[in-house]
Amino acid sequence: MSTVATTLGITDRQDALRRQVAGLCHLIRWVAAGWTVWSLAILILNWSDIEAFKRNWGHHLKLDLTALPTSQYAAAFAVVLLDWAMSAAVVLFVWRLFGCYLRGSIFTTEAAREMRNLGIAGVASVALDMVVRPLIAILLSLHLGSGGHNMAFWIEPNDVLHMLMALFVVSVAHILKAGVEIADDNKQIV
Repeated sequence: MSTVATTLGITDRQDALRRQVAGLCHLIRWVAAGWTVWSLAILILNWSDIEAFKRNWGHHLKLDLTALPTSQYAAAFAVVLLDWAMSAAVVLFVWRLFGCYLRGSIFTTEAAREMRNLGIAGVASVALDMVVRPLIAILLSLHLGSGGHNMAFWIEPNDVLHMLMALFVVSVAHILKAGVEIADDNKQIV
């Protein structure tokens, strides 16, 4: 009888928690979805005017990009779209994780799996972003010959911060999974 009462108490607390965080879960999901649309719109806007693009990136890379071939421009744009898609995958996993919470699946292996997937997507997104920056510079400078290539690889402080946050999510997911397994073991003992 006490096992049933304990299980009902846990269920009631999880339902109360779900109700308490429902508004925040919805907000996070919609802000993430909004970011996806907003960032894609900015990306397309920044890449849609090829002459302005050549001027801006030429200034940034300190290269003359006036003779940039369309094929290299298209290749660089494809790489940027791939980078955006990886970031959009992070948003997909945010959506899925907070969907778990909204369904009441908070302290579960499903939530731990979604959190782990979110963290892994975050790590992959940051790593891809660090590779994409020099790749774009290479693609945009190929037509300049061997002396004009800009092959610098750089890591910015925000890269380290974003990687740290993604790794934090992965580690919390492992902790959550272990906690769920311990709780399940304890239920079987009682």
